[in-house]
Amino acid sequence: MEQYKPREELEKDLAEMRQRSLELEQCHAEFLNVQKRYEQLLQSAPDAMVFVSRDAKIVLLNAQLAALFGYTEEDLIGRDLDFLIPERYRGRHRDNVAHYFEQPRVRPMGTNLTIYGLKKDGSEFPADISLSPLETEGGIVAVGAIRDITERKRTEDEKQRLREQLAEVEKLSALGRIAANVADEIRNPLTAVGGFARRLQKIADSDKERKYAEYIITEVNRLEGILRDVLAFSRTRSPLMEDHDIRGILDEALKTGEERYRQQAITVKKNYGEAAVIRADKEQIREAIGRIIANALDAMPQGGSLSVTTDREMVNGAPYIRIRILDTGEGIPAEKIEKVFEPFFSTRTARTGTGLGLPIAKSIVEEEGGIIRIESTAETGTTVTLLFPDLKSS
Repeated sequence: MEQYKPREELEKDLAEMRQRSLELEQCHAEFLNVQKRYEQLLQSAPDAMVFVSRDAKIVLLNAQLAALFGYTEEDLIGRDLDFLIPERYRGRHRDNVAHYFEQPRVRPMGTNLTIYGLKKDGSEFPADISLSPLETEGGIVAVGAIRDITERKRTEDEKQRLREQLAEVEKLSALGRIAANVADEIRNPLTAVGGFARRLQKIADSDKERKYAEYIITEVNRLEGILRDVLAFSRTRSPLMEDHDIRGILDEALKTGEERYRQQAITVKKNYGEAAVIRADKEQIREAIGRIIANALDAMPQGGSLSVTTDREMVNGAPYIRIRILDTGEGIPAEKIEKVFEPFFSTRTARTGTGLGLPIAKSIVEEEGGIIRIESTAETGTTVTLLFPDLKSS
């Protein structure tokens, strides 16, 4: 026969059940409160945060991560993490995820492990990521904080480029000093060889001897020209800065080539703008312009046109005097245009110079506070542009 509990026991059990129910409600309310605070903390985190399960599924994320990749939070919940990684890295990334869950550990940012993210629009960006394991009721999840390091990487790349440039400058400087010392040592004996060759030419008894002496003189003259250019390229200059109208300097530089214009059937065209005063060392600027003109004449052995113009141009919001020297010569192939300012580089198979004309011109112009640019198209000609601060607008 079934036994019934006394009323007092039933009332006691009911009171205990109500107490437990109240405790459960309080625990649930506390859980919801903690969950809300955690979500608030997650959403207020400065970094993009993602929670990933052992099978590489996204189980939780914050708004920063969704915005970083260009999605909504709903778009990403439950998706495979590979969805946010460029396809070429996905195979390796799956292995990395599996390895991480085998040995969960905290891995801070800045460990030189750069990953790449894939945005909704298809663009990629370099990222740094920190990882930490989190124990949950459903098992361990990996918590990742992700930062877009595009700007940092650009800065690091720029620093590396500047370091390489500095190393190159130091190397060229050392080579320049060595070349200058060697040139000084060679110049005196070379002058002596040239002098003796000229004497031999005068006292030679046969045409053959005179021809040999003439050959020696020609080569000595060529070597002396190389030595002059090497010394000019490597010397330290102390510019005498004065105000000059660039039009006068251009006229003087053009005048020195008059004989070559006639010999090579080259037409000279001048189109000067209004007064253009620059502050520079007149002799050095004239030398730079002279070397640019000589280079243009070398490019037109069968004749052509040499045009010199002056006007103005704004550079980064500042006014500059612009000088353009245009030739109608053979031009420079696109693959060689970046090398024309390198010492001893020449675009011509038959050497007509030392390959130092344009490098010397560039060195002078930049020491005078100017800018030099070159544009060219093979077989249509070359334009060298010089820019100097415009004193009239200062």
